[in-house]
Amino acid sequence: MSDSQAQFIEVDALRVGMYIYLDLGWIGHPFALNNFKIISASQIDTIRGLGLQRLRWSPERSDLEVPPPPPVAEVDAENAALAEHRQCLLEQRAQLARCEREFSSATQTFRHLLKQIPQHPEVARELAEEMVTGLVGNLFEQGESFIRLLSEKAGEHASLHTINVTVIALLLGKRLGLDATVLKPLGLGALLHDIGKTALPERLRWRTEGLSPAERRLFQQHTVYGAEMATRMGVDDAVCAIIAHHHEYLDGSGFPEQLTGEALSPASRILSLVNHYDNLCNPANPVAAITPHKALALMFAHNKHKFDSHYLGIFIRMMGVYPPGSLVLLTDNRYALVVSVNSVRPLKPRILIHDPQLPSEEALIVDLEKEPTLGIRLSLKPVQLPRAVFDYLSPGQRLCYFFERARDLVDAQEAR
Repeated sequence: MSDSQAQFIEVDALRVGMYIYLDLGWIGHPFALNNFKIISASQIDTIRGLGLQRLRWSPERSDLEVPPPPPVAEVDAENAALAEHRQCLLEQRAQLARCEREFSSATQTFRHLLKQIPQHPEVARELAEEMVTGLVGNLFEQGESFIRLLSEKAGEHASLHTINVTVIALLLGKRLGLDATVLKPLGLGALLHDIGKTALPERLRWRTEGLSPAERRLFQQHTVYGAEMATRMGVDDAVCAIIAHHHEYLDGSGFPEQLTGEALSPASRILSLVNHYDNLCNPANPVAAITPHKALALMFAHNKHKFDSHYLGIFIRMMGVYPPGSLVLLTDNRYALVVSVNSVRPLKPRILIHDPQLPSEEALIVDLEKEPTLGIRLSLKPVQLPRAVFDYLSPGQRLCYFFERARDLVDAQEAR
């Protein structure tokens, strides 16, 4: 092809390897020649800065590796894979939206309940009982359930700890084999366990650090205040005892009565364990938070004398070695966020993987049980993540949990 027969191309379509012609005077551009082969992206940037809309180029003198069009079968396979990805994404979003709606509804109901206690305590009790009955009913209706990590924006901030503790305590109780009639008082005690904090001065309600001895003694009285408020609500004495004992430990190191052993009911032992765990992960001061993985390790290695050993063992298996909310480094050096756990395979949770090739809102949750060659290398703190990874995975300052239906997980996996 002669220079006069060269084709025209838009400047925005230039690529490295093209042989181009600049129809400009020698002072109109910074290059040594008017026609040459582009060898770098910086040359393209310079050409685009010349103000040209299009220029001539020679395909024959260019070194472009233009791939042939893919076979029809490959196109069909790509379209099928894309459709499957979109379907899985829709199912994933629908499941998450359901959990977040139920969590948000629970936090709103609890806020309304708290407002009723001073003037309408019996109304508050009815709301609490109705709420717990609904949670227990859902737990048994949906069969096997997992703990699902949610965004901290899913519910009202001050209620997050209460709903977390209620949800996890009910799941642990069910995992221990308790039936609905036993789970209901446990759930009611968990839901109302911190209502006594509303009787404290504002400055003490959500602080546990930097308190004077007198302030600490007053803070510890919230368990007593809570039991008294529950009594005025007409709550059963056994549930009031659960509320009063939610900071007591088997070894007598708790408060306010330093109870030990058999003085604590099974429900009190469950609530004390779960409350302790969530306080480690979601303390009043988020800066003091530790990772879920470290919280479990700490409870098992250094504090197991505080808890019923059987309950603690079941709890760790239920939460998994890497509980929901854990940030992890995978064996292929990718980063991920654990979103739910498989109690049968605690080392193989479901994770959201950082993939710079996909927008974060399009990232699929991956079940490690289905990935035999992929595993978790170690647990990380948020500060250990590169900034881009942190923004992508968006780990919240506080962890929110709710029930995830096992049958939905199975359906989604089969659809994939």
